[in-house]
Amino acid sequence: MKSMNKTEKRINFVEYQKRTPIKLPPFISNIFAEKPGRFKQTDGETRFFQYTVFLMAALITTFPFGLYHLIYGSVGISISIVGLCLFLSFGWILLYHGLFENLVYRINSIIFLSFLVYLMILGADQNSMMLWMYLFPLAVFYLFGRKEGMIWTLLMVGFIVVFFFGPFDMDAAKGYSSFFVLRFLIVLIIISAVTCSFERFRSIYKNDLEEKNLKLLEQIHERENAERSLTDRELRYEAIYLGAIEGILLVDNYGDIIECNPQILSMLGYAEEDLIGKNVSSLVHDDDLKIVPSQLDQLHSGKTIQVERRLQTVSGIYLLCEESGKRLKNNLVILLYRDITERKIAEMALERANQALDKLAHIDGLTHVANRRRFDKVLEAEWVRMYGEKKCLGLILADVDFFKQFNDLYGHQIGDDCLVSIATALNSVIHRPGDLVARYGGEEFVMVLPDTNLDGCLRIAKIMNEKVESLKIEHANSSVSPFVTISLGVAVLSPDKKDNRADLIGLADKALYRAKEEGRNRVC
Repeated sequence: MKSMNKTEKRINFVEYQKRTPIKLPPFISNIFAEKPGRFKQTDGETRFFQYTVFLMAALITTFPFGLYHLIYGSVGISISIVGLCLFLSFGWILLYHGLFENLVYRINSIIFLSFLVYLMILGADQNSMMLWMYLFPLAVFYLFGRKEGMIWTLLMVGFIVVFFFGPFDMDAAKGYSSFFVLRFLIVLIIISAVTCSFERFRSIYKNDLEEKNLKLLEQIHERENAERSLTDRELRYEAIYLGAIEGILLVDNYGDIIECNPQILSMLGYAEEDLIGKNVSSLVHDDDLKIVPSQLDQLHSGKTIQVERRLQTVSGIYLLCEESGKRLKNNLVILLYRDITERKIAEMALERANQALDKLAHIDGLTHVANRRRFDKVLEAEWVRMYGEKKCLGLILADVDFFKQFNDLYGHQIGDDCLVSIATALNSVIHRPGDLVARYGGEEFVMVLPDTNLDGCLRIAKIMNEKVESLKIEHANSSVSPFVTISLGVAVLSPDKKDNRADLIGLADKALYRAKEEGRNRVC
C-alpha cells in the first residue's frame, strides 16, 4: 500500500465509516444522520459524538446539584447551573446543524471553566466545591485532543496559581488553605498528566486502528473485486458453455465424461444421465480409433488436438464431427464437437464438381481422351522431368487417312463414331501412367511417351497402326485400304536447357508428312 499522510488516512477512514456505518439505536442514528453542511472537519462526527456524551453527563450531574441548591435557597448557583445547561444545549444545536464548530467548542469550554471558577469561589467554606474543577481537564482533553487540551489545562492551572498565590488580595482565595490548594494542584496535575497520556495512547491506538481498518478495507475491496471478477468469469463461462454452438464434453484423465452441455445432448440424442460416467471412446467409431487412436495422452501433455470423429447417436447412426480438445487442469480435459456432416457433403459435391470441371477442361468431349490443353501441360511437365533425369522423350503424331472423304461419304455422325473408335484403340495400346493419348485437332491424335527411345516409339506406333486397321471400319473412298487406316510420325529428343518442345513436335510432324508422302497407312 502506498504511503499516505495522516490527513489522507483520516479522510479515507471517514469514507470507510460512511460506507460501513455502525448500527445504532434509531433515536441515536437519527441524531447522527448525515445532513448537508454538517461536519466540515474530518473528525467532526467524532467530536460531535464526544460533545453529546459530555452534554448528557453534564445534564445528569448538574441538574440534581442545582435542584438541591434551589431547595435550600441558593438561587444564584441554581441559575448558574441552568444557564450552563442552556448554553451547552444551545451549542449542541449549533453543532447539530454544522454551524460555528470551533467557536462553539471554545466558548462552551470558557463558560464551563467560568462555572467551575464560580463554584470554586462560592465553595470557600465548602472545600469540596473546588473539586469540580477536576472535570475540566477531562473535558478539554476529551473534546480538543492532547495538544489543545494541554493548553487549556495549563491556562487553568496558571489561573489557579495566580488566583491563590498572586499579588491580588482576594477574599475568596482566603477561604482555602495553602496546603489544600497545593494538594489540589498536585492532584489536578496528576489527573491532567494521566488524561493527557491516556489521550495520547487513545490517539495512537485510534490511528493504528484506522490504519488497520484501511488495510482491512483494501483487503475487502480486493476480495470484492476478486469475487466480482470470479463471478463475471463464471457467468461468461456459463454463457459460453450453455450457449456454444459446439457440443462440449468435460472428461477426466481416463476419458470418462464428467459433464456435458445441452448442445452435445441435442446432437447425439442422449439424456445427460446416459453420458455422465461413460467413456468418450465408446461413442467413437472403431475405424476412426484405429486410424487415429485416443488423443488423451497428447492432451494431458499440453497439446491441442483437432481430428475428425464419427460419434454414435442414440439411434445407432454415426454423426461426422470435428473434435478439438485442450487441457483445462491436470485432471480435466475439454472436448468440443462440431457437426460437419453437411460441410462434408458440400465438400464432396464440390470435389465432384471440380472433377467434372477438370474433365471438361482436359478431356476431349467427343473421344474422351485428353484434349489439346491437357497435351500441352503434360508435354511441358515431361520435358522438364526428362531434362532433370537425362532421359529421352518420345512423341507420336497420328492422322486418319482420307478422313474428309470418309465424312463426305458416310456423314459426320458416322465420322464422329469412327474417331471415338480410333481413340479407344490408340488408348488401349499404352499402359504406363506417364504415357498419354490426346486428340491433337480434327482427325489428328498425339501420343507422349516419356523415357522411350526411338525403337520403343516405333514399336508402339506400329501396334497402333495395326490396331486401328483391325477395327475393320469400312472406307470405300480410301485409296490405300478398304478399311479406315492411320499414318504415324515418330520423333524422339533428349531435352536440353533450351525450351525446344516445339522442335520435337516439328520433327514428329515432318515424320507424319513423310508417312503420308510414302503412301499412308504406315509409320515413319
